Amino acid sequence: MKNLVIAALALSASITAGASLATNLSRVSVYSVESSQGGREILSPRSGSTSRDHGGAMMRITTEEIGYGNNAQARLLGFSLREVGTIPLCNVRGHATPCAGRGTIIGYRRTWDASGRDGGNFEYMVIPNGIGGVQRVSLQVR
Repeated sequence: MKNLVIAALALSASITAGASLATNLSRVSVYSVESSQGGREILSPRSGSTSRDHGGAMMRITTEEIGYGNNAQARLLGFSLREVGTIPLCNVRGHATPCAGRGTIIGYRRTWDASGRDGGNFEYMVIPNGIGGVQRVSLQVR
């Protein structure tokens, strides 16, 4: 009985430690901008602006967060954007890719509706579930 209790406590401690490691929000970025005017543009994580002019009747901005956060918010020119889609990301050979069936979720891609706008300063922020401060990223949408 004593060994069973010790094993249960050890398992509980390892699950708790693993959960706290998984909650750290390590990175946020803008993944892509897609619009009726500029088509789809996939951005590098360090992009400061889009290279194409975006806007028109349809515009969607996709963000990526690695780790776990909450209260994700996106704004374009100070106006709040509505989240219209979320895709979980898994680690596939060292790259964050959309989960296909099995895998451990390591983050999310969120798509925000900016339709009817012509670009401007885009801001995205997420509050981490674990330790650390608010993660923010901004991008100048041309």
